[in-house]
Amino acid sequence: MANLKQAKDSKAHSMGLHKEVLKGRTQQVFFNPEEAENFFYYGAYDVDFNKRTEIDAKDLTCNKLNEKINSFMQEGYGTIVVKNPQGKHSLGVGILNKLNLIFEGSLGYFGIGCIDGPVVRITGRVGWSCAENMMAGKVLIEKNAGSCFGAAIRGGDLICKGCVGARTGIDMKGGTIIVGGDAGAFTGFMMQR
Repeated sequence: MANLKQAKDSKAHSMGLHKEVLKGRTQQVFFNPEEAENFFYYGAYDVDFNKRTEIDAKDLTCNKLNEKINSFMQEGYGTIVVKNPQGKHSLGVGILNKLNLIFEGSLGYFGIGCIDGPVVRITGRVGWSCAENMMAGKVLIEKNAGSCFGAAIRGGDLICKGCVGARTGIDMKGGTIIVGGDAGAFTGFMMQR
């Protein structure tokens, strides 16, 4: 032990980089749940829930209808009613904004997927993979839902008053799924909470 030599100071020590006090400092940002309501995505639109409009989807393609929903949000409409969705696929997807969205009728496959924030009410039925990868918001289905209902959701409330198909909540990591009727095979498969 007496023959041990003290190691030469490193370049970082000689530059004074080890003199900074780090105790009590953090890069974490803490906020309470009430403040979370005020956080929005970059580019999110400021909407007024009392400002309401209607869209007749009868003669619109899925892309045109989704573009119309987006343009109405840009104009500040906070409540959008879609009439005659006629079971079209991929309606209301990718909405990362606070919004009241009402579909008067049924949706096809992949309806309202990849959403974060809207409150959606569907008066009819939905096909498979409804609300897939939902992050936040509330979705209410008045009738039945197909298979893979709420697949890979991370948050929010997903409610179906009727029955749901197989693999409901598959790969679910958060959020809540409430089913008023029966649930199909493999419901909850690979849930992680």
